[in-house]
Amino acid sequence: MKKYVFLGILLSVSLASLRAQDGFVSENGSELSYKVFDKNGKTFVNPAPDVNGTPFLKDDWKLATVVTNTNRRYDTVRARLNIMTQEVHILDPKNTEFALAKGYIKEVIFPGAGAGEHIGYQNGFPAVDEQDGYTFYEVMAQGKLSLLHCSRKTILTSKDVVSGETSREYRLYEDYYLYDGKVMQRIKKERATIDGKEMKFKSIDDLKKAVDAYNAS
Repeated sequence: MKKYVFLGILLSVSLASLRAQDGFVSENGSELSYKVFDKNGKTFVNPAPDVNGTPFLKDDWKLATVVTNTNRRYDTVRARLNIMTQEVHILDPKNTEFALAKGYIKEVIFPGAGAGEHIGYQNGFPAVDEQDGYTFYEVMAQGKLSLLHCSRKTILTSKDVVSGETSREYRLYEDYYLYDGKVMQRIKKERATIDGKEMKFKSIDDLKKAVDAYNAS
């Protein structure tokens, strides 16, 4: 009997070890998860309280899935994305906000509007325009060709010509790109090149359909 109990314990340990190597955490959202995050982040204090607006993609917290640069995956983490610093912020069980080190998270997945829907953001793409390899992109389509949506914010300073007072605000910039695994192609004036052929489209939804069709071919 003792022999079978021992074998059962050994099997359980082996399975747990395999899950850890897989990069998935069985007890997601646990204190252990947040201790791992704490070692790779810093307590967040808003460095620009005098700036109007927000540096985040969305201010509200969402229960997200985050994947680290070592492929460890954590589910049900309260998170939001800072698109000015390109950092993922998390909220621990004590409601302390941490800004994780830039580049520590390579993917974050937020719930979408409908049941079963999700919106994924990834970095690690080639540097292009104002973006570097740490910039997060919304991955709208993926395969032989990826359709990427870039949302980033900067601080814009303006001066009132009458009063002379200055004000600062977060300004949002958005661009779309096609990525074939080598080159980032910026989408301009409702035209894109797919498989060497230029095409016109009326909306991003139309472009996404064309990319999905190309990936399925």
